[in-house]
Amino acid sequence: LWGQLGDQLGRQLGGQLRGQLRDQLGRQIWDQIAGQLGRQLRDQLWGQLWDQLRDQPIQYNGNYLWGQHDLYWIAHYLFAARIGAKYTAEQADRLDIMHEIGMSCMWWWPYEHLIIACERPSEIHFDESVRLHNEVGAAVKFRDGYSLYAWNGRRVPEHWIEERETLDPNEIISHENVEMRAIGCEIIGWPKMLSVLKAKTIDDSGSTDIGELIELNLPGLRQPGRFLKAECPRNKPFICEGVPRVDDFGLPIETALHAQAWRVGLHPSEFKMPEVRT
Repeated sequence: LWGQLGDQLGRQLGGQLRGQLRDQLGRQIWDQIAGQLGRQLRDQLWGQLWDQLRDQPIQYNGNYLWGQHDLYWIAHYLFAARIGAKYTAEQADRLDIMHEIGMSCMWWWPYEHLIIACERPSEIHFDESVRLHNEVGAAVKFRDGYSLYAWNGRRVPEHWIEERETLDPNEIISHENVEMRAIGCEIIGWPKMLSVLKAKTIDDSGSTDIGELIELNLPGLRQPGRFLKAECPRNKPFICEGVPRVDDFGLPIETALHAQAWRVGLHPSEFKMPEVRT
């Protein structure tokens, strides 16, 4: 029995101990070798690269200029000149040069014998608040094919715009970022989103103008979010606007009409739905 027990314990403990020592020793050796070789190689390569770059005739100028994005301050001084401000001939000449560059390119980097300049966008689109926005294509497009897609100032994946009609609502609600989920719901449209979200009606006014107060279980929210679901008389599709549980007067919002009053900042006792909306 003693011999059998000793063999079993020896094999079990020996295997565990060997594995632990091997892992521990392996990590230590690897960290030492990798760290030492990494530092040596990095130092050698950096020294070699720096020696080569230092001897080059072209020196980088880190003070890059914004070109088109500089026009705001250029316009300020050009306007001052037009209403009577006096500049020296040299100052006026340099200002004209900066204006011409700003009208010709975007960011640019001047070197001693070389200039790198970026072309201006071939297309650029904004919303009413002058934020990058385009519902049917790229918000910013360059001639080389590079594009940026944006919805009310927020970058979005290209296929959210280009494949908007066939975009899967489940992709939207599973996005890890809460803000991006809200934007995705706007892009895909609330009627389509409501087809996959479990909506609970808190109050139905019976009127499409006043709408319904509903609750939605959205991923990432600690509790169901409340929304006002109604029709816009001008654009017709449903709109779903986030509604707090308590208004600015400390009153709980439990009806769609109360939610409409909250939208315009009125006490529910003072609010009456307009007979005609435009």
